[in-house]
Amino acid sequence: MTDKPKKVKHTSRSLERHIRAPRDHAWAVMLDLIEKNTGGYVVEGDPPPHGAGAVIHLQLGDGPPLVETVLSFEPPWRRAYKVEGDMGLDLYEATFVLRDDGDECHLSWGLVVDPEPTEEGWAFVDLALTVIGGFMDQVVAASEAPA
Repeated sequence: MTDKPKKVKHTSRSLERHIRAPRDHAWAVMLDLIEKNTGGYVVEGDPPPHGAGAVIHLQLGDGPPLVETVLSFEPPWRRAYKVEGDMGLDLYEATFVLRDDGDECHLSWGLVVDPEPTEEGWAFVDLALTVIGGFMDQVVAASEAPA
């Protein structure tokens, strides 16, 4: 009899926002803000520029940038990505999802990280929650702003 591999329970966190605007509009706003807030893609994905394989450099402090790579791009509802670099985590994968609610939509973000983050890893998770929460607030405000 062979032993089954032990299931690993990763740590996860999530954030949600309601947007009083159609999903297609909020999706376009979100993608525009990603580019504006990060300085744009250093490698364009498939389809360009936002698609799978797209790379963004995230500069935190004086060290080398963190590298965000788009894993899955499914307009207008899902964008999954990973972040790699010196952040105290071996695994950081996150997904933005926009659920259609007719004339409105619902934006959610989910994060999966190491099963047992180090103190440095937890600090980065806390930073990510703050930064992404602020970003989601920007998406809501810009999406709901009069044209």
